[in-house]
Amino acid sequence: MKRTALLFMLLCLAAQAGAQAPERPILRVMLIGNSQIYVNNLPGLLRSLARAQGDGPLLETGTYVMPGAELVHHWKNGAATKALEREHWDVVVLQERGGLLACIASPTQKEQDDCRNSLRTHRRFAELARTHGARVLLLGTWGPDADWQENLDRGLRHVARMTNATPVLSGTRLRAYQQAHRDLVLFTDDDLHPSLSASLIVTATLYREIAGRPAQAADLRLDFPLLPPGSPMGDNLPLEQNAALNALIRPIALSAAELPPLLEAAEPAP
Repeated sequence: MKRTALLFMLLCLAAQAGAQAPERPILRVMLIGNSQIYVNNLPGLLRSLARAQGDGPLLETGTYVMPGAELVHHWKNGAATKALEREHWDVVVLQERGGLLACIASPTQKEQDDCRNSLRTHRRFAELARTHGARVLLLGTWGPDADWQENLDRGLRHVARMTNATPVLSGTRLRAYQQAHRDLVLFTDDDLHPSLSASLIVTATLYREIAGRPAQAADLRLDFPLLPPGSPMGDNLPLEQNAALNALIRPIALSAAELPPLLEAAEPAP
């Protein structure tokens, strides 16, 4: 009996040692926009942050971006729409050019052609995404001052209501963090391209909406190109398949100790 019990215990221990950790779910995320997404490689940061979490979903990304592009450019180009129709995506992130959505908050500007085209294009992308089973997030941008930011956020919320999408107010979080850390550089030029710290705040904000949970501080390995403004983009290929960017890869590591203030900035105000 003792030998039988011992053998059974050894078999149980061997089974536990050989058991694999449960597989983490994978969410496929498409991002459509311009340099506010590709500067510092927001898709790569999303994948890295998700991978570093102890559990929760892993992320795969497909990114369609061009410098200064409005969403209507991507709709007319057709590369992103074909990918939406042919592949499975769980989440689609739409990011409009710079301060364009501020026009929707203005009674005198909302009837202008570029403003009307933006709303129409948001509706088209949102309808197509939902037809193919994807959630739609609208990634907010940031303006040069508080008044501009307020109009941007009002415009974003309006478009979200019109398209049944979820607004992601990353610009508001960046502005709040800048007010509390005036010595920190969050924007690198007059076009308000984000610094790496700013991109990490946006990443954590977006991750929360995609994964349905806040990110936890963990060591990050950034094994993708941290792209500067003006990087060469392919008009018909997703960012992830742009071989010309491989020469820009300089893997770096970020310590978990660097992240808590940035992750806290991504959390909604109480």
